[in-house]
Amino acid sequence: MHIPKSAEVDTWEASVHAATQAINKLHEYNRDTGQRGHSFTLPTTPGREATIPVWSGRTEWLRQLRHHITHTTTGRAALTTQSIGIERLMAVATAHARFADSTTGRGVTASRQLIAHHAGVSLSVVNRARRVLKTLAMGVEVERGRTLRTREYMAAELHHGGQQHQAASVWALSSPKHIVDATPPPPQRPPRPRRTRAARRLARHRPRPQQPTTAASTPHPQATGADTLSPGTYVPSHNLSLRSTHQRAHARPTTSIPQPRPLHLQRAAATLASRSPVLAREHIGHLCDTITAAGIDTTRWTGHGIAQTLDRDTTQRGWTWPTADRISSPVALLRWRLTHIDWTGPSPSQHRTAADARCRREQHARRTAIHHRNAMQATPEQRETALAQIRRALRHTAHRRGDLR
Repeated sequence: MHIPKSAEVDTWEASVHAATQAINKLHEYNRDTGQRGHSFTLPTTPGREATIPVWSGRTEWLRQLRHHITHTTTGRAALTTQSIGIERLMAVATAHARFADSTTGRGVTASRQLIAHHAGVSLSVVNRARRVLKTLAMGVEVERGRTLRTREYMAAELHHGGQQHQAASVWALSSPKHIVDATPPPPQRPPRPRRTRAARRLARHRPRPQQPTTAASTPHPQATGADTLSPGTYVPSHNLSLRSTHQRAHARPTTSIPQPRPLHLQRAAATLASRSPVLAREHIGHLCDTITAAGIDTTRWTGHGIAQTLDRDTTQRGWTWPTADRISSPVALLRWRLTHIDWTGPSPSQHRTAADARCRREQHARRTAIHHRNAMQATPEQRETALAQIRRALRHTAHRRGDLR
């Protein structure tokens, strides 16, 4: 027996379905914007962070900043303009670096109050320090803090279960190329020697003489030139005679300093990521490695040229790019697509440069022809002289005809 539903039941089910769909969309919004922690973070504009160079690591970034504000005119001028000391700036920078992503330096979403608490300074000092980081291009405000909109307010409540009306700014710490090039490499420390069990036992029982720690009495004066950001000064061992040749052969080698990727490669990867929403959330370093592995010369191929060639190859093959929810590894798909395209020929930018040069030659030839034509035209004085000669010739002809009659 079929019992018809009342209008109230239909309305209630429709309301429940609509509410469920709205909550699911908010969950999807939080997942897509990468919400984490106990607060709601403002979503960044797609492709905005891809244009910012990554930092060189927490310790290296702080060392670059200290060197720039102490050894360059631009850094010292920025401190003077903002009326902030070196140590206060470094304290605020260290607090920012504490909350940054260890690989990229991005994702600093801590509030100014939290930064000031960890740095032990006031909010005014935090503001002035941030202006110095902006001036040196070592700190970029990706999104400015503001009041949450209605959808963001509901997503924040769904994310952490509390009410949140304001969201802090989103910052990215960066190591631009000119900063990296201007910073000298850190001093190489000698490897710490390994000591055998007998040597350690002998060192424990050997009395340690008290020696003054002046520069003149230091047996290894080069150890006093340690980097200012180092946690401590290296103290070499004095029991070198107790080490064996086997131990010297197995001493730890010094680690090489990783070189930053070329700026034209980073720019091409950032442009490619901005052209493709699927790649916008991928790490810029992975895109750089993928482009390099495909053998693409980014001194000739720009990000726009790579994207145009990919679109043209997709159209010629009759393919379509899958949506983001159907791609489990966008970088792997990009690597596979790039390896099936020939990148040895001229790039679109080179074709455009050649076409521009050809147009300039044609324009120059037209201007030369017009100039030559104008140069061959008679002047008003020349035309008047020619007309006078014609009139005289006509009068002379008329007189001769009259005389003949």
